[in-house]
Amino acid sequence: MFFRKITTKKNGKEYVYVKLIENYRQDGKVKQRVIANFGSVENLSSERINYLIASLKKLHKEIQPQTSDLKITPHTTTTINYVRNTLRQSPVSQALQGIFGSKDYPYIEALLIKSIVAPDTNQPIQEVCKNLGFNEGTSLNYYNVLKRLGDDANRLPLLKAGLEYCRGNEIIHNPIFIYILQSTFEGSSFDYDLTGNMFLTQNYQKPMTLFLASSPEGVPLDYQFTEDSEEVAKELPLFISRLKSIFDGKIIVLDDNGYLPTSLPGCLIARPVSETTANQDTALRFYVSNFKQVSQGKIKEIKAKLAKVSAGLENLKADILLGKLTKESQVRKKADNVIKSNQCDELVIYSYEEATHSFHYEIDQAALKEKQESVFITPWEIQGHNDDNLLEELTDIQMKTGQFKMLTDQLKIPPINIYVDYHYSPEIISGHIQLEILKSQVQGAMNNPSIGGGI
Repeated sequence: MFFRKITTKKNGKEYVYVKLIENYRQDGKVKQRVIANFGSVENLSSERINYLIASLKKLHKEIQPQTSDLKITPHTTTTINYVRNTLRQSPVSQALQGIFGSKDYPYIEALLIKSIVAPDTNQPIQEVCKNLGFNEGTSLNYYNVLKRLGDDANRLPLLKAGLEYCRGNEIIHNPIFIYILQSTFEGSSFDYDLTGNMFLTQNYQKPMTLFLASSPEGVPLDYQFTEDSEEVAKELPLFISRLKSIFDGKIIVLDDNGYLPTSLPGCLIARPVSETTANQDTALRFYVSNFKQVSQGKIKEIKAKLAKVSAGLENLKADILLGKLTKESQVRKKADNVIKSNQCDELVIYSYEEATHSFHYEIDQAALKEKQESVFITPWEIQGHNDDNLLEELTDIQMKTGQFKMLTDQLKIPPINIYVDYHYSPEIISGHIQLEILKSQVQGAMNNPSIGGGI
């Protein structure tokens, strides 16, 4: 279907009308017919066209379910239980219980688990958490706990929990690294038309400079952000002072944009260098493994293969429903063939219950994220500092900051446009950063159960 301007003449006057035209085939020939008339082009303003576009988007959303809407599978339930058990045995849980108390802790726990098992769903937070089987809460319940999570007063308890996590891996005496990142928080807002219908959903973005404190193994511990990059040299010493209040080890700032002078009280400044210019006589050189996202072309290739797998497994599911396949050995053979032929062995998980003929599959988001990353090793130097004892501690340094480059709204309860800055307050943005830090700590404990101060 498409729009076309039709010009006609009547009584010597020319009129231009807009019509919606559809192509169809009849008797082997392609013909056209008018589906709808939109009147004279003189009556169509850009505002009316925007209303039409918004209305079509709304209709499309109602007719075609969102691909990112949450689907609960047996694997999802198992993952939720594993995440919950891991969290509740961790210093993170103890710190959160101290901050929120028994009344609000279930909401922050649900929000944290949701951010791990369903980070990209488009449903409002209260609907997602209800579908995941958590205690029912309102959008305001979740908004308020996330805002409290971002409160400055709650930073130290959570930093202590992060350091305790690291102590379980015996890296507490190693340096803390501060990375200076350009980050963006992304949300959305909307407006209403004259009849009160929602329309024109708009993206909301807040760029910022983020200080991220991490262990040598890439475990994020604490953060600070500023909206003005000119304030980096002013804000960073305050951040270092907070770290120093409970950490007596060395702090190394990785400054790859030249924000800072060569020396700063309370920390060491490191900058990236090339192999040819590195001078180890006057500087301490070490190497950092930087985990970065692969190219967009590679990501599209992975997504295309996953789409083929989904299509193949949907056909398999249809055969099961029609009774063409019933035995588990047959189902597994065909499912494995679909997955392996598209090189998605580690990316897709499936289950089949022969008694009920129930087949489920899903993409392993953690494995997908790992597949979309590549590692770059770069040399760094601390000028005017050559300490062999410190050099021994600067081995296998890992920079894992990719998930902080773009932070997306986990609440999905967008405000009206005029309230967008109030809705996405500094505390809410701060809460999203803290949520990502806690998420990384819990996922690290899940991937390596032997670490984490009791995890």
